[in-house]
Amino acid sequence: MLGFIAGVIILLLYTVPLFITLFNIANLTEEKPILERLTDVSTFVLGIPLTVLLFLFWGAKEYTEPIILNYDNFEFHTPISYKHMPTVLVIAAVAIIGYWILRLKKEKLPPLITVLCISSMYLGIALGIIFNIQIFKNILAASTYLPFEGFYLTLFPLNYILCSIRLMKQVITIKVNNQAREEGNFCGDELDTDRQGLGTSSKEKDKSIYENRFLNYCYRLLLKSTGWYTAAFVLMIPLLGILLTILVIFGQSPDSVIKAFTETSDWTLSQEISPPPIEDYSGHYLCTVALKGHKKLVKPTRIGIRHGVKIIVNRQLCVANAFEQLIQERLPKLHKLIRHIYDKYGYPLSKHITTKWRADLVYILMKPLEWFFLIILYSFDIKPENRIAMQYTGKTAIKVYPNQ
Repeated sequence: MLGFIAGVIILLLYTVPLFITLFNIANLTEEKPILERLTDVSTFVLGIPLTVLLFLFWGAKEYTEPIILNYDNFEFHTPISYKHMPTVLVIAAVAIIGYWILRLKKEKLPPLITVLCISSMYLGIALGIIFNIQIFKNILAASTYLPFEGFYLTLFPLNYILCSIRLMKQVITIKVNNQAREEGNFCGDELDTDRQGLGTSSKEKDKSIYENRFLNYCYRLLLKSTGWYTAAFVLMIPLLGILLTILVIFGQSPDSVIKAFTETSDWTLSQEISPPPIEDYSGHYLCTVALKGHKKLVKPTRIGIRHGVKIIVNRQLCVANAFEQLIQERLPKLHKLIRHIYDKYGYPLSKHITTKWRADLVYILMKPLEWFFLIILYSFDIKPENRIAMQYTGKTAIKVYPNQ
């Protein structure tokens, strides 16, 4: 029963956004949008959590880290640099807040606040377009998870753009009509005044609604819908400047909004080159431990080569392999027996190391054996650390034995 309920919830999470997107597309040109309030609320209430959860579930890495390739999963580099992520999140938050202020107070907002809200929505639209351009390159990549996750990650930015365009058209139409009515009333009042001989002509007064020239220019600008769009675009630049200044105070760089997308790897706007991918070679259980355990415990040190495949190595793995190499050189028959036992039990064991905690447990259990291996190495090898350092490098340490 619980499985059925979970399946229904998951189905709704991934089908409802598609229907919301269709409604937003249809409502873009409708004078009377279909279920406008419901689709608006659903767009944000479902879109934001779903986007965040998908991004977290994705677990994308910074471009400086190599991705891990295996048959069960495929890792990715993040399309937005984590270092500059705060800048993106702040701009997105301001854009969403601006949208909802305008959405809830369509007719009651003063002109300046209205223009500021539209400016913030411009920022959100630009951010959504850039994000979708960034991620679109790999949506159809030949991988298991990216097409599915990547497509749904683009839905909320797309729906925000659709909702914002519709809302701006509605609000500006309302504002222009209100301004026109005020203009008509003003001209009517002036005409009555002229008839009584108490004022200047309406034509002269029409050119000077306000005594201040700048205010008069702004008033005339906002009589047309293009004026609202233009004013919002002009005001967007200082708004962005204020946001970036505040973010610089909190440690972000002035060009973080650009670096957020360029300091990445493998995406449309990426300008960085990441390390080559690493094959998850899980045949050696200590390789698996070095790869999957918590870094603070297992302490991975570098990338190594095993059978021509790149792997993550740590001290424990190198010590164990150095011990095996020494036994193979000194006691080849014993080595064959040890290798047979390891192949029989080690490989099956590695398949069960599927979580970080299991990898950590194996690492801890192997510690006494690691110390034993070190004792043997330091007892029978002139330069044990050289041998350990050479493991998985593709090179061979110089063999120097006491009896040679």
